[in-house]
Amino acid sequence: MQEIRKYVGFMSDDKLLSAIGKLYRAYERAFAEKSLKELNKNIIDPFKFRFDTEFLYDGNPEKALQGEVFRQNDKSIANAIGVFQQQLLGSIDGFEESPSLPCDVRKLDNTIFAEVKNKHNTMNVRSAAGVYDELAGLAKSYPGSMCYLVEIVAKRSTDAVWSVTINQTVQQNKRIHLISADRFYALATGKEMALKELCDALPDAIRDFLERERGDEGFVASKTKMAAYRELCEQAGQYGVGAVEQIYRMAFRDYIGFR
Repeated sequence: MQEIRKYVGFMSDDKLLSAIGKLYRAYERAFAEKSLKELNKNIIDPFKFRFDTEFLYDGNPEKALQGEVFRQNDKSIANAIGVFQQQLLGSIDGFEESPSLPCDVRKLDNTIFAEVKNKHNTMNVRSAAGVYDELAGLAKSYPGSMCYLVEIVAKRSTDAVWSVTINQTVQQNKRIHLISADRFYALATGKEMALKELCDALPDAIRDFLERERGDEGFVASKTKMAAYRELCEQAGQYGVGAVEQIYRMAFRDYIGFR
């Protein structure tokens, strides 16, 4: 009996919802309740906090502190999005994630290997050279294969031979390509509009996941308890200052005038 698929034709519903679920857990971990000490581990910039409070949050330091939580978690969420994109490509029919190989995703018949990067600007020269070497090794080990660096958010739609400079020498191989997400999804599925189909399906898939998983608990951000702000207010009260002033005291605890 043929599997009935609600969201896209080239990926099972369970795999898509599983990838969404793992990303949701990453958001939950990132925005779990934190103490003021945890938030201030790298010292909150008191000047930025002052201007954020006044310019962005209408003088509301609690909102500014929540904004600081979002800022501090931006990198971990970006990393989680990258993992999500890798999981999606590994969920396409005939593909899988490949932790045992020096690439993120492979076609089951070993004719396609792919390293996945979420944005075009996430690699420096050294890391690009490292990725190229790994793909070159796969191309050599599997002579009939094509190897790809997949950029989900690329500068433009592309599928071209990837050239990198290693030790001041330009390296390229006709079987190693730089490819944008739209082209790779089309290649992997045989459907030119596969990426658009997936993007169009995501709202329904996310809604279904949240209805099943979250119930009436609310959004991740709304569940974030600002214990840190309560601590901040308590400390500020002890010294007879405002919440923003206490951020200054925390940053400048040994500075003249702030002791």
